Amino acid sequence: MVNFTQEAEEMYQSRMKTPFDKILQAKEIPVENRIVNLERPKYYGGAGNTYEVFNVLEAWELDKDFYLGNVMKYLARAGKKTSNKKEDLQKALVYLQRRIDKL
Repeated sequence: MVNFTQEAEEMYQSRMKTPFDKILQAKEIPVENRIVNLERPKYYGGAGNTYEVFNVLEAWELDKDFYLGNVMKYLARAGKKTSNKKEDLQKALVYLQRRIDKL
């Protein structure tokens, strides 16, 4: 199992809270917050790229496995969405360990 220090775990949990999480806690979701950006960002490879995350997940049938799909997502975007490559790789490890634990 992946073990982080208490400080690292608290930092991870605080960063996992997104504006979407706050919206879900509200009784009603405002209309302006219901719109989702469906563009495929460059940090995932872009829609026309054979190795774009959605394309790879579907070709390898990992789209049916939440944990492995997230592993691939975080590996593919490591250091591209943000400059914090280590954080993305740690997130990939967390999902990989959860998948291993289910075996």
